Parts: sequence; structure tokens; C-alpha cells
Amino acid sequence: MAEVGRVDILFGLAYPDARVRRAALALADAGWHVRVLAWDRSGRLPRRAVDGEIRVEHARVRSRDARGWTQTAFLARVASRHLAALRRDPPDVIHAVDLPMLAMALMLRPWVGRPRIVYDAFEIYELMQAERYPRWVVNLIGALERWLPARADLVVVPGEGRATWFGAHGIRSVVVGNWVNAPESPPDRGAARRDLGIEEDAFCIAYAGGLEPERDVATLLDHARRKPRDVVIVAGRGEQEPLVRAVADEHANVTFLEWLPDPSPIYAAADCIYYALHDQHPYAKHAAPNNLYFAIAFARPLIHRGQGEIGILASMADIGESFTDDDSLTRAIERLRTPSRRSAAEAGLRGLQASYSARHAADELRLAYARLVGKSHRRDQNASR
Repeated sequence: MAEVGRVDILFGLAYPDARVRRAALALADAGWHVRVLAWDRSGRLPRRAVDGEIRVEHARVRSRDARGWTQTAFLARVASRHLAALRRDPPDVIHAVDLPMLAMALMLRPWVGRPRIVYDAFEIYELMQAERYPRWVVNLIGALERWLPARADLVVVPGEGRATWFGAHGIRSVVVGNWVNAPESPPDRGAARRDLGIEEDAFCIAYAGGLEPERDVATLLDHARRKPRDVVIVAGRGEQEPLVRAVADEHANVTFLEWLPDPSPIYAAADCIYYALHDQHPYAKHAAPNNLYFAIAFARPLIHRGQGEIGILASMADIGESFTDDDSLTRAIERLRTPSRRSAAEAGLRGLQASYSARHAADELRLAYARLVGKSHRRDQNASR
């Protein structure tokens, strides 16, 4: 394949990350030389590594999550490490994952040959942080979230709802979903259940993901308390870890697995997947959760509140059951206990697998980059005349 150019992916966490890795592989397949500049907050990972055709360099700056605005001091140290790497080997494109890395990319660009900037907006920070900070801080984040993306050459978002939000603020974007391929050889259900200690005839509900306060994990845990014959598995990390751990210690039908790089065995073992944000949280209307895309990939019915991208897909296909409160959650789960009802939802999810796949997302990302390169080439030609 013909060489296209160099792209550096700025990522604010450690590599590998499944979502970043999918983007990196898609670009490498299109002929780009890809390097991931990541942040090792543990200080223990190798500074340099190779993942197939992808080069990886970690800035080893010890820190922790959830520092709030005080994290900016650590970000400045990370930026200085990345600046050295960028000046040593300048890219044609900086692909910045999330708002802090976009700010870093725009700050560093004049010092590294003015590469094009791609903003990969995993989140909407103004909404996600709405209940964490004072209103003036949230307003400042919102102002930055309109001003900084407008200075990128390309904005990528994970769903149609997110594209609508950015569009309402005058920012054009391209949808590249965080979609997952259906496994060619999925883990065996029986083996997965044996490994997790789940009886073959037990009804199992799984949640894997962040445990931030806006995630309504407590409602699922309350169901486990009310229905001790149902098995609930939670995997993830965040501020609600102590709550999940305490319930798991007290109730034998709740298992907490902390953070899993690959949650596939959980989805293989589960009868359905749970996802819900607190309904009053500003982010609820814009959710584009991994749980939705894993539900599609593994054809596992989703129990949900119809929030964000979930609501869009639920209007298109049978993806599971919705609920609003404890009573309706109980009724939703009771419906999904019926094999015929579960089979209908599984068929609806399989019907979405071709469109909502990592292969399709990779095609969209490569097309967006091809347009970016073509637009830049035409701009350079006009400037030389």
C-alpha cells in the first residue's frame, strides 16, 4: 500500500486502549505510519514499545485519575515529554483523543511544523463534568469545547447524537462509531460461566464500564438485593468501586471483577447487558456507551433507559427492554427471562451487526482522513500559485 504520511495519536491514558488501538490499526491499514504518544500515570510501563505496525511512546509522569483542575500541572509535564518526541520526529497529522489532548495538540503545533489536527471527541466534557465542578468552571469548559474544536482540521465523534450536539454549536463533524466486530469465535458460554462460577440455569445480568457517579449502577445492585437468584456481574473502575465491592461482599449473587481490558467472557456468560445513567444528569441525552456496541456484537439484549445513542437504535430495531424505575426494571428483566422474548431481541441486534461494526467504523475513519489529505493538498496547491 502506498505511504500516505505520519500520524501521531495523542492519548491521555496508557496504551493499549481498545478504542485507540482500533483507530490506529485502521490508519495503519490505510498506509499511514502511526505512533501513539500516551501517558503512563503508573510510571511502570516501557517508554517505547511496538504493537504490530504501531509505534508506542509513553510519557512516564506519575499521577492518578480524578485530580480535577490540579491535573493541569501533570499535563504540562506530559506535554513537555511529547514535545521532545514530536520535534524529534514531526508528524503530518496529530490525532488528539479528547479535549485535554486537543488543547495540548494546538499548543504544541507551532513548534512541530504545523501539522494538521484531528480531534477525536470521545466525550462532551461540559455535560460530563456538569455536576462535578462549580458552574463557572463548567461554563469555562463549555467555552473551550466550542473554541478549541473549531480550530481542528477534522472533528470525529462516536455517534449521530454527538454530531448533532457539535453541529448545534457550529462545529462540523464526522461519525466514526466506537463499534465492535461480532466475534468470529466467541467465548464458549458454558466455559465462561464455569470460569465465573455461574450456574448454567442462572439468569445473569452484566455491566462493564466506568463507575463514575453519573452511572446508575445502584439500581442494578438494588435489583440483585431484591432478586437473590439473579446473578449480577460488574466490571469497571471509578468512584463507585467501594459501593460495588461492599454489595459484592455482602451478597453472593453479585460479583465485582474490577477493570477488565477484555470483557468478552462476561458478555459470553451473560443473558443480558445493563446500561443506564441517572436520568437527570445532563450527559444522559448524549450517551454513546460501549455497552450498547458490545450488546450488538455479542447479540445480548440490552436493559436500558433509552438514553442518547441507545434511544436512536431502539427506535430502529429490537435491542432489548427499557425501564424507568425499580418496578419497571423488574418487569423488563422478567420479560427477558422468557427465551422467546430474548431470542427476538438477539435477532434484532444481529441485524445491526453489519452496520455497527469496527470494520465499518474503520472505513469511515479512513475516508475522513482521505478527504482531509485531499483538502490539504488542494489548499497547498492554491497557496503555491
